[in-house]
Amino acid sequence: MKINLSIFKKSIRKINVKDPFLNKGFIIFQIDGLSHGAIKKALSLNLMPHLKKMISDDGFRLEKYFTGVPSDTPFFQAGLLYGNNDNIPGFRWVEKETGEEIIFKKPDSAGTIEKLLSENNRGLLKGGSSYVNLFSGGASRSTFTLSTFSIRNLFKRKVRNFDIFIIFMFHIFTFLKTFFYVFFEFLFELWEKLVDIIEKRESNSEGIFPCLRVMSNVVFKDIETFGCIMDISRGVPAIYLDYIGYDELAHRRGPFSKSALRTLKSLDRKINDIYKETGESGKKYDLFIISDHGHTPSIPFVRINKKKLREIILGFEGYENLIIYEFDTGYDEAVKRLITYIGDFFRRKVFYKKIMSLFSACSLRGEKGDRLNEGKNLNWNENKIIYIMNSGPMANLYFSGKLSKMSVEDIENLYPSFISRILKIKGIGFIMGVNDFGEVVIYDKKSGGFITFSIFIETGKYKSLPTFVNILGMYNNNPEEKEIVISSISNFCKFKNSGDLILFGEYKNDIIVNFETQLGAHGGIGGGENEPFAVYSRDVPFDFSSVYNSCKIYDFLYNYYINPGLNY
Repeated sequence: MKINLSIFKKSIRKINVKDPFLNKGFIIFQIDGLSHGAIKKALSLNLMPHLKKMISDDGFRLEKYFTGVPSDTPFFQAGLLYGNNDNIPGFRWVEKETGEEIIFKKPDSAGTIEKLLSENNRGLLKGGSSYVNLFSGGASRSTFTLSTFSIRNLFKRKVRNFDIFIIFMFHIFTFLKTFFYVFFEFLFELWEKLVDIIEKRESNSEGIFPCLRVMSNVVFKDIETFGCIMDISRGVPAIYLDYIGYDELAHRRGPFSKSALRTLKSLDRKINDIYKETGESGKKYDLFIISDHGHTPSIPFVRINKKKLREIILGFEGYENLIIYEFDTGYDEAVKRLITYIGDFFRRKVFYKKIMSLFSACSLRGEKGDRLNEGKNLNWNENKIIYIMNSGPMANLYFSGKLSKMSVEDIENLYPSFISRILKIKGIGFIMGVNDFGEVVIYDKKSGGFITFSIFIETGKYKSLPTFVNILGMYNNNPEEKEIVISSISNFCKFKNSGDLILFGEYKNDIIVNFETQLGAHGGIGGGENEPFAVYSRDVPFDFSSVYNSCKIYDFLYNYYINPGLNY
């Protein structure tokens, strides 16, 4: 039975819209991490009947496009919301000049990057709404958006964060329905874990994942859909929603697992709710259902080698006393963040310091199990530290000894035989960096040294690297796309914040090696992780299949909806 929201629509219409639109508004419905291949499978299994009908009967089209390297949400959303994603080399990295770590599980990291982006670029969502995103895009309402989610900023910024949430809580029928699904989803996760054990499937320890699954698959999903319907009712010009439930389960159980694909059934109903609301609205909206990247089925690096990369390096002869920090993708950071919020909320500095001493564990473990304090104590002038920031099937390695990006010659001089030893580790597909002349280089196993990336491609030397053959083989039928892929990899290596040395996981038989303990991977290059999708009306004068960087989507949306003047 459809719940009557009319009383709430009438109330919320009274909330003024700062920048009303005259012609059309737009809604972005992002299904985080869903590849073109995975959505085609979901459609073929009839898991998304409403979306299928929109494509077959209502004039919508399904397109595949290229997301670039890194295939991560921060890179994608920075480009889409600000038209600039330079120097964002993944989900986490180190800024060597300051020694600061940037990790997009932390609101402060997202807030820092968004502040830099907004200084020279106009946010796409100015006057609009952002739900469950990493960046707000300048939105007036920013609900569960990471960059504005810290308690330290919530009451300082003139951004509405809780009004939709409060209205949602008072809508008793919707709230009770959500509460029921929370209970059901929690039990379902425990059941799936039990089945994994009985059938002896590879899986990870639960930790607090059942709670995270409940939040992403139920609470966030219901609140952002509710908020979107309210926003459509009052004529908000730009709305961006990110649904993260599929991505969480794809990481944990694989992108084509029943568990991950099943989440799309409920998302299909949310798409239908929003689509119907746009048809009933007095304002005209274009609806875009998109993903930011995909997932490639993966095998964890630690399951191939029985050790993490850090432990293997410490086993190298002569490297026993090296200090190595490696990002560990656990859930302790979420607990630490919660304690930070509680401490900030009560503003009791003594209490905050005491409680933080108990949860001072950062996500980076040192040689003897000690933790690095937010990356700020690194002495980069010492030639004794390596900092490994894993981002799915790609790892950025940062070396002490220089405050700026280090060349491969510098690394070979300061860390003798390090690179040749790394290449012998199982699961490493290829290694890249820059040379003393600032040129992008790749290690050529055949010649036993680094050569410029352009020569590597032009002379066909890449054929000696199976992983590279498999990656480019995906684009053999489209030379233009192949050039875009090559250019994307090269540009990524030039980023100021990308690693001194960049490791890419081995890719073969449609499976990629993941430096994190996950069964679904994205962040690097190879397979579905680089092939997101877009479903949108055929009346929209834009071709998503031509997209190779999300900045191009920003350019279209800005010039067509916000500042009409460019003839598409």
